[in-house]
Amino acid sequence: MNAGENMAIAIERDPARWNDSRMSDHAGMNHAGMSDRGDSGHVDATGGELVARSLTEETSSRPARVITPKPPLALSDQELRARVQWAHRASGHFQLAYDRVAFNEKRAAMLNESLEIAYSLIFHFTHESFTDRFQVYAVDQRAIGLLGRSVSPHFNLEERAIYLVESGARTVHSELAGLLTHAMRLTRYARHYHATPGWAALEEGFSIFLSERLSIQPDIFPFYGAEPDLIAHHIYRKHDLTLPAVWNAPASALQLQQRILAGAFILYLGDTFSDDRVVTFSKSDDAITSETFRTFFSGSLVDLEAAWLQHLPLTLVTLTGDEQDTMLQHWDRAMESCH
Repeated sequence: MNAGENMAIAIERDPARWNDSRMSDHAGMNHAGMSDRGDSGHVDATGGELVARSLTEETSSRPARVITPKPPLALSDQELRARVQWAHRASGHFQLAYDRVAFNEKRAAMLNESLEIAYSLIFHFTHESFTDRFQVYAVDQRAIGLLGRSVSPHFNLEERAIYLVESGARTVHSELAGLLTHAMRLTRYARHYHATPGWAALEEGFSIFLSERLSIQPDIFPFYGAEPDLIAHHIYRKHDLTLPAVWNAPASALQLQQRILAGAFILYLGDTFSDDRVVTFSKSDDAITSETFRTFFSGSLVDLEAAWLQHLPLTLVTLTGDEQDTMLQHWDRAMESCH
């Protein structure tokens, strides 16, 4: 009888005993196996803790990722004209093309009327104009077709066109009068803006001067309802600027704060010497030097700036501290949103 037959007989005679013996052997094997692998299991657990600790330390030492929003890419005028569905409306002095999705016919008619009113008021001051109908484009920065690209109000000399832009923080009228001033002085602008020293600062300052004098909207560029002297005082405190530096800056390097300061200063000259003298000054065809200021305003640019700096704090006396803070906060928000 072989071993297999003996095992079968034993199971048949006492199956319960055989099962108990088998379970005992199986438990012993499991216990032995666990003992044999005990050290290696301990190493695995320790290794996991080390890996977890290493990852934690690496994560904590790594600088936090910050998503820095990139400024929107500027959209060229050619791209802009290709992306918008235009409707057209003509008036006596303007050919208006407007985004037919953003502006209905009633708003387009009102915009044309505003252009004609501004034209008459500016002509009353300067007696300068253009010959043919001037091209004006009106768009909304939030238009889907622009895909978030950046568009700002501007005057395009080469195209002989004005681009007016509306956004959540800026109305389409915000820079209308200032840009129209450039257009109505087109011949003088083309001759001097990039070629005659000091003339770019004069032109920018004069356009702001007329925009403030003729404003038919309450919240327009660049003061947005604040007192110009308050904004000038604010700019002087925050930026290391002087008027001689502003007037000596080439047109391509003239920055926004310099343009605003020039505009506030021209307004001061109008208040001090008369608007008519400022208009005559704006028609200078030579380089704008310190002597030019002396000819029109009886003082060098340095002397006039010194007098203005003494004047600025006195004008703030009429405003309470809360009023000044409110104006400056509103101005800061407007500048951040629009420029």
